Amino acid sequence: MTKKYSFAYNFKQFCVIFASAFLLAFALEGFLLPSDIVIGGVSGISSILDLILSKDAWYLSAGVWVVALNLPILIFSFVKMPRRFAVKTTLYVVLLGAMLVAFRLLNLSAFLAKCLFADGSADRVICTIVGGALHGFSLPLMLSINGSTGGSDILGLLYQRKGNRSGNQSMRFVLLFNFVIVALGSLVVYLVDKDVSRVVNMLIYSSTAIIIGEIVQETVFQGYSSALEIEVTTDHPQQMAEALRSGLNHGVSIVKVKGGYSNQDKYLVVSVIDKRQLSKAKRIVKDVDSNAFAYVEQVKEVIGKGFANKEEDITSYQLK
Repeated sequence: MTKKYSFAYNFKQFCVIFASAFLLAFALEGFLLPSDIVIGGVSGISSILDLILSKDAWYLSAGVWVVALNLPILIFSFVKMPRRFAVKTTLYVVLLGAMLVAFRLLNLSAFLAKCLFADGSADRVICTIVGGALHGFSLPLMLSINGSTGGSDILGLLYQRKGNRSGNQSMRFVLLFNFVIVALGSLVVYLVDKDVSRVVNMLIYSSTAIIIGEIVQETVFQGYSSALEIEVTTDHPQQMAEALRSGLNHGVSIVKVKGGYSNQDKYLVVSVIDKRQLSKAKRIVKDVDSNAFAYVEQVKEVIGKGFANKEEDITSYQLK
């Protein structure tokens, strides 16, 4: 039976897809393409074709190439992946292509250069940092709704599923693929222009933009699945556990321990909570037992009920 979704839920998902596509389109047309910076993947191949062929013709710009090159992958998604996943990915690709073409026609890069730089010419270092960072936000946004940006993301998913590999191995595969695209793109640009300086700068700045994007992605991914562990030593374990469980809506464990100084039996109440719940957790501990001893530790990743883990959500999809 097909699950039905409310209009509000679908609209929220559309807003996330729109924001994700907007960020990448803004990064490409506003900062990366004007500076000869390629970010890898299908977007990178589209950027290379744009730099070589477009000559300011919008119908040969990156926006058109993004849609054209993603078509086989999108068809595969509808055949082999869940329909909703394929629809979200397709909507993202279409929006990205449309926005790229619109920004090209509006001459976004020239407008930003006049607004951000005194002499009207873009600073490559700033473009690399800002463009790479904006690109880094795009994929995590799509993963937050169990979608994909198409291109190398789906290739990475297939690489992971077919070889029963981990998410980290898949990410390394995509990263390597992106660097290969940058290297091959630089070679093609050299064969067309014979400009060594342009190619060297493209390699350096493109690689830097990819690394910045990866750092941003990793930071956002950790935000989805990272949490805090609170451990409370108390003489009232049942009251403390019930208060934390009902107040924070997370599971609680009680462990019997012995005090090293007092040599008396104590109880350790342990719970893993969201970062934003820390202040409330501290109030609960103080209200239940003002003499309790508590400390908090950072948890890098949580896998289980009650916490988001987008890598698991995506890789749990079964190929048809």
